[in-house]
Amino acid sequence: MFFSIVALAFMLFFNVDVNDKNVNTALELVQTVKSFFYSLTEDTEYEVGVVSRVVDGDTVVVTVNGKEKKVRLIGVNTPESVGRYAKNPQPYGKEASTYTKNKLHDKKVYLEKDVSDTDKYNRILRYVWLEEPNKYKIEDTMFNAILLKEGYANVMTYPPDVKYSKIFVKIEKKARDNNKGLWKNK
Repeated sequence: MFFSIVALAFMLFFNVDVNDKNVNTALELVQTVKSFFYSLTEDTEYEVGVVSRVVDGDTVVVTVNGKEKKVRLIGVNTPESVGRYAKNPQPYGKEASTYTKNKLHDKKVYLEKDVSDTDKYNRILRYVWLEEPNKYKIEDTMFNAILLKEGYANVMTYPPDVKYSKIFVKIEKKARDNNKGLWKNK
């Protein structure tokens, strides 16, 4: 919010015409400034960025140091709702996408790499944390695990990226047992 106010003040101070193009340019500038600011203030082994767009339940675009990166969440799969599924989404696909958008859009995130850097679609593969990663708070602060916990995703493991797979299986089982999300009435 602070950065948005600064961008608006900048536009008003320099008497910039407020139109869709300028507003979009200002929003892009806000994302870049936020990402750059966060990277300067963090001293971690993780990449830090801001979620600039949500593609679907398990894919987001994160601005890191001024560059957008399409990120595929490791170890989870949400039902499809975009691309060829846009007109006929898989059951619970829209809900998963909406949940991810509500939780991540415009938020600061920490990106943790496992073994692989990218998938066959050239998306970077990462665990997405809502705060500085802490292995003791996975269910509450790693978004991949939160999707499982709330029943918006199921476990999907592709070796060699298996760092949290045993934990993910336990989290999914608990969601199934509690009839959460896509496991409701199954």
